[in-house]
Amino acid sequence: MIRRSTKVLALFAMFALAGCGGSAATSAPSAAATSAAAATCTPSTAAGTVAVSIKDFEFAPAAITAKVGDVITFTNAGGVKHSAALDVGDCSTGILAAGAAGGLTFSAAGTYAFHCQIHAAMTGTIQIS
Repeated sequence: MIRRSTKVLALFAMFALAGCGGSAATSAPSAAATSAAAATCTPSTAAGTVAVSIKDFEFAPAAITAKVGDVITFTNAGGVKHSAALDVGDCSTGILAAGAAGGLTFSAAGTYAFHCQIHAAMTGTIQIS
């Protein structure tokens, strides 16, 4: 005969394990991932090698390809403030007023997701080789 506390424990374990599956939960990036992205990207004011326009709440192009050491210059061609910031780490162009530009330089190959800090729906990727 199974004790009542054993039944309760078995039910609890069953529900706990059921909660482990699925992909609805998200977790924050690890400190190592954040540090790695921050260490490979630096803001830049140098003349750009790769040009990206920000207009009509879009990055053009949104899928950017560059090489290690290239300066990716984001120019705000719209009428409202925007930015380009990595999803992981704290590397950013800063807030760009209309007509302003800011750059990012990468020292390591990889794929980096980015977004506008003001308009979260504005996103893109940077592929560095």
